[in-house]
Amino acid sequence: MYINIEVAIKILYVLIVLNIVFAVVVYAMKIKKLNRTKIERRFEGKIKDYFTYVLVNAEGKEPLNAPPFSMTKVEQEVMQERLNDMIENFTGTPREKCMALCKRLGLVQYHLDRLKKGSHAVKIDAAYHLGCMRVQEAVPALLKLLQTHKLNSYLFVIARSIAKCARDEQDVKDMVQILLRHNKGFYDLLVDIIKEADINHGALFAKFIKRENNAFIQIGLGGLKDYTEPTVASAVYRLIDSTDSTIQYKAVEIYLKSVHFIPRNVVQKLLRHPLDEVRVLTVQAIADLQMVTYIDVMRNALLDESKRVSDASAKGLLLLGEEGIAALCSVTAEAKGSEHGEYLQMLIEGEIKSLSIQLHDLDQLTRYNSLDYHYEKMLGKNKQIYRVV
Repeated sequence: MYINIEVAIKILYVLIVLNIVFAVVVYAMKIKKLNRTKIERRFEGKIKDYFTYVLVNAEGKEPLNAPPFSMTKVEQEVMQERLNDMIENFTGTPREKCMALCKRLGLVQYHLDRLKKGSHAVKIDAAYHLGCMRVQEAVPALLKLLQTHKLNSYLFVIARSIAKCARDEQDVKDMVQILLRHNKGFYDLLVDIIKEADINHGALFAKFIKRENNAFIQIGLGGLKDYTEPTVASAVYRLIDSTDSTIQYKAVEIYLKSVHFIPRNVVQKLLRHPLDEVRVLTVQAIADLQMVTYIDVMRNALLDESKRVSDASAKGLLLLGEEGIAALCSVTAEAKGSEHGEYLQMLIEGEIKSLSIQLHDLDQLTRYNSLDYHYEKMLGKNKQIYRVV
């Protein structure tokens, strides 16, 4: 009994000591953080005039001078962060001059040494700063670090630094090749990282979609989705027939967004596609491109088994002028009495109602009158609809 009490007392003493040690450590960390904050604020005031000088002379031909004072380690870190921000926000000559200033201040060599000899945490920190400074000579060491690094969030810190430091397209390709070995499908993130590189992104993405590897194709398509040049349409055209449904859909989406004219055989092929999404994209593209010659195709699409495709076709025909509106009302009249006919009629009446409150706009007024006229002609007068002249 007494032994158990003694053991309990000893455990209690140990817990008290541990709590005291923990409290002291936390307090010491707080004091250290407060002291660092004070130093940073004081230094911010000290370098205010110097950074005014940097901003004023960033566009000039002369190199930027180093600050006329020595710096402690904490002050050097503050200077590093400020220069990192400038390099990120500047382009052209101002960026290059800030990068040269980092080299002159010894920041580049300092982080290159840390990348080679430091602990894991030090190497990651060095990789981040070297990326911010766009240090091209760091690429071989960064690629080596990336190759041996396990899959976690730090992997992408290294990859982004490689993209920022990339000397050419090959460095970016090597970085992508290493990351794809993990086979985790982070394609959108890779696209975002690649865009950090100072290379022709469009050209690289176009090369990726020509490969046989689906992972590279996914990255290429992800990178090209914001491009609207006709050359992009021709580049992705072959992927419309891809056996991979994701690749096929993305290729169709890019093709329809970047093409200026869709051949009839392509339209017919896409409207036979098993995916509703592809057929919807196709009829929307016809409407957006104002391809009146395909009204017959749009008319047939109104009878599509998918309500989404039928809805998109109806809305598309409303945008194709008098002929499109007439075709929509004609099909609706032919289907009158059926569920589909009632749905189309409800859609037309909803559009008329919507247009009736936008009559101050001449285009909307013209469309309102045209739609009302063909509705009355083919479906009979609706007491809730009033013609506006």
